[in-house]
Amino acid sequence: MYKILVVDDDQGLRLTVRSALESVSHYRVEEAADGLEAVEKTKATPYNLVILDVDMPRMTGLEALKIIK
Repeated sequence: MYKILVVDDDQGLRLTVRSALESVSHYRVEEAADGLEAVEKTKATPYNLVILDVDMPRMTGLEALKIIK
């Protein structure tokens, strides 16, 4: 089973993306509210795909991407 992490500070958008992915597939989808939370989650769990918003508080998506890579 593929694991996807959806990262966005907009909770409604995270829910929309999560619902869309889960409705058309058997992906396991998890969420993070900002880049810092995404970095912590990727340290603990390997994901097949991370969908990152660019503009978020505490740590941007681009900053998180540099660390996650």
